[in-house]
Parts: sequence; C-alpha cells; structure tokens
Amino acid sequence: MFVTVQFGEGHSEIFNTNCRVINFIHCLKERCSLDPEECVDLVDKTGELVNLSDREQSAERANYLLRERHTYVLIRVTRGDGTEGHKYEPLLKDLGKNYPELADLLKKLSNPQKERDKRSLSRRGWPQRDTSTNQSSRSKRAASPKKSGAVTLRN
Repeated sequence: MFVTVQFGEGHSEIFNTNCRVINFIHCLKERCSLDPEECVDLVDKTGELVNLSDREQSAERANYLLRERHTYVLIRVTRGDGTEGHKYEPLLKDLGKNYPELADLLKKLSNPQKERDKRSLSRRGWPQRDTSTNQSSRSKRAASPKKSGAVTLRN
C-alpha cells in the first residue's frame, strides 16, 4: 500500500502507508527535507484534510487514515492560539495554478473567522425582507383573476 505526496516545485514521492503514523510523519519530513519540529499534514485534491497533525505521536497505522494509491499535497500547519484556528500553507509551489479550488479552500480553512466576517458585512447594508408580507402579496395576486389580452377603447 502506498500514496503519492506532492511538494516543492513539482516534486512527488511515493510513501509506504503500512507503518505507524509517527513513523510515516517522520519519513515524510525527512524525505521532503523539512524540519523535524515542523507540523505538517496532507490534503487530497478535493480538499479533504487527513489531520495527521492531530495524530503526530499516534501508534495507529497510517493506512487507516490514507487511501491506497491516492495523491496528496503536503501542507504546513501553524497552530493558532485559543482564539485563532490553524493556518494551512501548501508546500507545493504553484498550487493555485495546478489546483485553484484547493488553494482557495486552504485560504478559507486558514481564515474561517475572516470568511464569516465577510459574509456578515455584505448582509448588513441591505434591509431585511419581511417574508410574511411577500407571501401574502403573492397569494393575493394569485387569487385575483388574470386580465385577458383584449383591450377596450373608450371614446
């Protein structure tokens, strides 16, 4: 069982998943020339996060977390304090060029509060609709007879 991990400037490596998560992460950092103290994770092309960073010291098997023969993108995880969430930085150059949806998704994951603020700001300037009046006016229109296309002229 193996997976492919993409990183750097178009590099990809094949990794054996038939090992413990702690060993898989150690091998991942070593072969991708990363600092052993750095926190890393994997994300697939659809944006599904593996959450290796939460299981760094786990003795569970990596093949239970990763899909066999699947391709993942290596990301750096910067843990935020209690008020901020994690920040996710892709370690694959030109991610936006190769996988634009994935690049956007990682930005949203890194700034969930900012995205919520943007949505609430865009709604603040508009008056709220009263749905009860809209529904009642629609039902009145539906109940009134429709006029025919004939026109009567008066002299």
